[in-house]
Amino acid sequence: MEEAVRSLTSRGWLADGRLTDEGRAVHTAVSERVTRFRQQVTQNVSPQEYQTAVEVLRRMAANAER
Repeated sequence: MEEAVRSLTSRGWLADGRLTDEGRAVHTAVSERVTRFRQQVTQNVSPQEYQTAVEVLRRMAANAER
């Protein structure tokens, strides 16, 4: 966590534990890109199929951590 805080602070995106104006702008831009990407990759995938895929990947990740 400390490393992430240092990195965000050094980029000018975080100051005194809060996002700066630049940090908020970057967060908004990234959020919009993630939303567009998620829409693209889940096209023609039902909500049930998506949930199933997420659960399977979650279990696989847990197996890999062991």
